[in-house]
Amino acid sequence: MSVLTTNRLVRAAAGLAAIVVLLVVGTQSGPYQAQIASLAAIYVILASSLNLLLGYSGLLSLGHQAFFGLGAYVSAILTTEVGMPMVLGMVGAAFGGLVAGLVLGKITLRLRAAFFVIATFAVGEMGRQVALNWVSMTGGPMGLSGIPPIGIGPIELIEPELVYPAVFAVALVTVLFVARLAKSGLGYSLRGLAENENLARAVGIDTARHANLAFMVGGAMAAVAGSLYAHSVGFVSPEVFSFSVMINTLLMVIGGGLGTVLGPVVGAIIFTQLPEALRFSDEWRLVVFGLILVLVVRFLPRGLWGSLTAYASSWRTSRVGKRSPEPDADPPEGQPAPVRARDEEGVTR
Repeated sequence: MSVLTTNRLVRAAAGLAAIVVLLVVGTQSGPYQAQIASLAAIYVILASSLNLLLGYSGLLSLGHQAFFGLGAYVSAILTTEVGMPMVLGMVGAAFGGLVAGLVLGKITLRLRAAFFVIATFAVGEMGRQVALNWVSMTGGPMGLSGIPPIGIGPIELIEPELVYPAVFAVALVTVLFVARLAKSGLGYSLRGLAENENLARAVGIDTARHANLAFMVGGAMAAVAGSLYAHSVGFVSPEVFSFSVMINTLLMVIGGGLGTVLGPVVGAIIFTQLPEALRFSDEWRLVVFGLILVLVVRFLPRGLWGSLTAYASSWRTSRVGKRSPEPDADPPEGQPAPVRARDEEGVTR
């Protein structure tokens, strides 16, 4: 058995063990911890969708929570007002996020540098204002209640210990999808787009099309996360469009590991559980949480998972000696794409 095959088997076994541990811990720790674990799984989907834009494409979007809120409201309206089953509501939310990503991508991707960031921030705020003021459709500040729980047909999952495996399964499929996409032609094209847009265009990559595809896929994934949130909580309000959702997701991506597949997973789990673990001191909870974030950014600039993989790679190199990589070797994780900042001529800075 070759070393490459052995390494793949070890990684597969480690991944399977991690899946089993996460399922057991989430379902056997009581209703409260199961609810927190479900929220962490939802944030895994949302953080992975943002990582697709920021980590792989280098697109710093500060309005990504708009897709999350859109998915929550679309799924809630389709199931409560139209009477669709929960699964069809989630599919409708994903389609809504896909279309919104297409439209917003066509508009915002024409902008440059800070103008792009400001435009995406404005989109998120627009979504919150629409949810607040379109009372006949969204319920206004009171939101929408009576949203059916997660389920298929007559089977409804109400207990948190039953909701978590369902949300976990969707999060697992999302992570596997991102891993496959990162190794596909689209994934490599997005990295090339982030590294040097003009060079990518010179070698035949349709940069505008690929960037728009990233917006569409990321929007659909975020909308699925919003749909799961609405059905797991049973209530949705304009707070799903709040900028705090965006900040939390951004911290999970950067703190976990920008431009890596498992970085957002690690970030979502840790930064969802950490505030709960610090509740023993209400007065100092946010202070300690902020200090931990500062230390992570200062001493682990690649994030928790990105730094871990970088250290592991350095350790292996020191053991076996320096050797040139194979011509078709995959690029190592933990090296995020640079955030795009272009001037008026489109030259990457």
